[in-house]
Amino acid sequence: MRTIIFILILPVLFSISIAGADTIIMAADRWCPVNCEPDSPRPGFMVEIAQQVFTKAGHTIEYRIVPWARAIEEANAGRINGIIGAFHGDAPDFIFPENELFLLSGNSFFVTSKSKWTYKDISSLSEIIIGAINGYDYGEEINSYINKYKGTKRVDLISGNHPLERNIQKLLNGRIDVLVESNVVFWRTASAMGVKDNIKSAGQASKPEKCYIAFSPSNIKSKEYAKILSDGVDMLRKSGQLKKILNAYEVDDWK
Repeated sequence: MRTIIFILILPVLFSISIAGADTIIMAADRWCPVNCEPDSPRPGFMVEIAQQVFTKAGHTIEYRIVPWARAIEEANAGRINGIIGAFHGDAPDFIFPENELFLLSGNSFFVTSKSKWTYKDISSLSEIIIGAINGYDYGEEINSYINKYKGTKRVDLISGNHPLERNIQKLLNGRIDVLVESNVVFWRTASAMGVKDNIKSAGQASKPEKCYIAFSPSNIKSKEYAKILSDGVDMLRKSGQLKKILNAYEVDDWK
């Protein structure tokens, strides 16, 4: 009789476990090593962190590459669950975990190796055409400048799935004079393109800033997802698994 009861109960338990499993859709433009190609063995360290944390919680991660501004729009509308590699300034209304997933060293300005331009203060930007990516948070001062002059010859804004590669090509082709980007992401991309020696840093644009996976303000489960992720980062750090993930991308733990 107990065997019969167990057989009858098993499908019910199975259906309950399936009902509690979510497919959590996250998106961003490619920003390697934070988030790289979805089908790659190395999809990015934030993607791998999310995969490990949410898999242990019984959920599945679906990671997509879309233009950054569109990713924010889709998450804001609740059509996807979260965005990868976000600062508070990118999406201030979103739900952020307590724990960040990285501390970026800040944005810098980059020029060709032959350029004599260096950043001194915001007035320096009046001399050049700056290349930036639509929807990115570059810090309050640079954001204000970009918003003031977008649509003019001073600011060249682009979007798409691989905007940094396109901005680097524009820089090397002389279509822009300067581009602004996170140090770790820029040098990783320039190295992969084989153009690292043709470009140099020309000054700091913003201070180090905490970087996150942020969740949709339109999804009632976002606070739950944020807590799972935040607690999961602590667990990965304590177990040593976080260090293993970061080491694969030549990135150091920031704590």
